[in-house]
Amino acid sequence: MKKIEGYVSKKAVRYWLDNYEYLEANDVPPDAPPSNSGPKSFDGITSNQLNKLMLDQAIENLPKLAKACCKARWVHKLPVKKTVTMLEINQEVYYNRCRLAINLIQKEINGEKAQYVGLLKKILG
Repeated sequence: MKKIEGYVSKKAVRYWLDNYEYLEANDVPPDAPPSNSGPKSFDGITSNQLNKLMLDQAIENLPKLAKACCKARWVHKLPVKKTVTMLEINQEVYYNRCRLAINLIQKEINGEKAQYVGLLKKILG
């Protein structure tokens, strides 16, 4: 399938969340594939910083329970058992809200591009 420039996949969102502490420290995760990040920016802002800003904004816009589960799991790295006890939910709801968070974050980051990907999938079959 063709790629749409600037489109962020769910896999990329999950990778950012799994490596949130590295984004926060403006560092590269140890399991990151080697890459050429292209020319250096003149304004001093790195792509990691931009990714973190987009991710943080999208997390803040999540529904209340999805936001709480997302932050507990990926930002604060709390154990599942502690989180479900604090939020008074079961593990099924917890994991459901984590999946919802990924979907909504991806949708917000991509904006209109998400519609183009859907259309491209239909066209290409």
